[in-house]
Amino acid sequence: MENMIEKMAETIGVSPKALIIGIIFFVIAVIVLYIKISIDEKKGVNSKEKEEIRKLVNNLVPDGYEYTAAYAHSKEVYGSRSYRREIYHYYAVGFHKDRTDHLWVIPIGVENGEIVYTQPMCLTAENVAYIGGNSARLEIHFPNSKDLCILSVEASNTKMGKECQVNIQQPEEAKEFIPFAEAFQNRVNDALGVDRRGRKIK
Repeated sequence: MENMIEKMAETIGVSPKALIIGIIFFVIAVIVLYIKISIDEKKGVNSKEKEEIRKLVNNLVPDGYEYTAAYAHSKEVYGSRSYRREIYHYYAVGFHKDRTDHLWVIPIGVENGEIVYTQPMCLTAENVAYIGGNSARLEIHFPNSKDLCILSVEASNTKMGKECQVNIQQPEEAKEFIPFAEAFQNRVNDALGVDRRGRKIK
């Protein structure tokens, strides 16, 4: 064991003592992160943020109480080898398993610990160009625009800085979203006469 540590230390150009200290700090960091995630997951089961998502759908979507309310997010990455920029988007979504011709999307943000929102959108074949991606990551394309609305509904969401600013556990909602998303994508694209890449179907 001692010989192994010495060889590893020599390979990366540090002393054996520095390597051991580094390993200890790494293990502690992993344990602390695991504990934090576990605590946040418990908080997210009936969190204030999850309740706020439900309220937004109830209040902003017509007959919103009939829809499943869920938190969705996306990440867009831009840049080159020398420059990288990540942009995060957050949404409240309202969907109904028997109404697959539309999806309600409410852009949201978090300011001073409170969820804020902008104008809700009802996405249908009338206002989108096509829907790409898949049921786990819908990519909504709009006519005459390069802007995208990318939606992923995940079962577990814990606070991780800008990447995720809420504690929301939604396993049932995430499970329900998968078949809805597939049906929604197919129905809208069929109505538009396009495939998942926006190409006209002959």
